[in-house]
Amino acid sequence: MIGNHRIGIRRALRGVIERKPIYDELGKVNTPTLIIVGEEDVATVPAKSERIHEKIKGSRLIKIPRAGHSSSIENAEDVNRHIKDFLVSLT
Repeated sequence: MIGNHRIGIRRALRGVIERKPIYDELGKVNTPTLIIVGEEDVATVPAKSERIHEKIKGSRLIKIPRAGHSSSIENAEDVNRHIKDFLVSLT
């Protein structure tokens, strides 16, 4: 954290905090969509991912067991397998 650029961090945080909601636009997504969430995520809870999944027709929702907000680090094997399976399903 010490090595991170303070201005960049501030801008990134402001972008998350100040961005406008897009939930109502999710129904317009017509691209194959994979939604991955850690079952133990408290920052972006699984219920939020479920709502996104319901709005994006044909999307696929994967819940990663024993993982929180950083599921790609906490359970990288499962995340990578699901991404690979998803991409293979598109070919």
